[in-house]
Amino acid sequence: MAESRARISPSLEDYLEAVLELAGDDDGARTTDVAARLGVSKASVNQAMGILVDRGLISRERYGPVYLTEDGQDAAQAVFRRHRAIKSFLISVLGVDESIAEGDACQIEHVVSKETMAGIIDFMEKGADE
Repeated sequence: MAESRARISPSLEDYLEAVLELAGDDDGARTTDVAARLGVSKASVNQAMGILVDRGLISRERYGPVYLTEDGQDAAQAVFRRHRAIKSFLISVLGVDESIAEGDACQIEHVVSKETMAGIIDFMEKGADE
């Protein structure tokens, strides 16, 4: 787990999040679908997937689908949770248009501190309770 918890670049976080969203239950994600989702080339996806394999975050067989490992699932879920909370905050609290909030959340999720993220989540959860 220590190796996979090393700092992951925003780009690699985007790849993990895309695999999470595309993989379904146990189907895995096709690299062509990841490329389409992120608007990058298949070569870029293959390079990123190689790095994620080396870090123990995904598994794949040559020309087969990509699967998140347990550590990869944890990392991808963390990115997804940050993204969802930030997007929700931007829309419901600040009144930002959904399409703009989506793009902004994708940028913010990579740079926001743990403390700020915890504050946003706490704020949003309290708002949901009231």
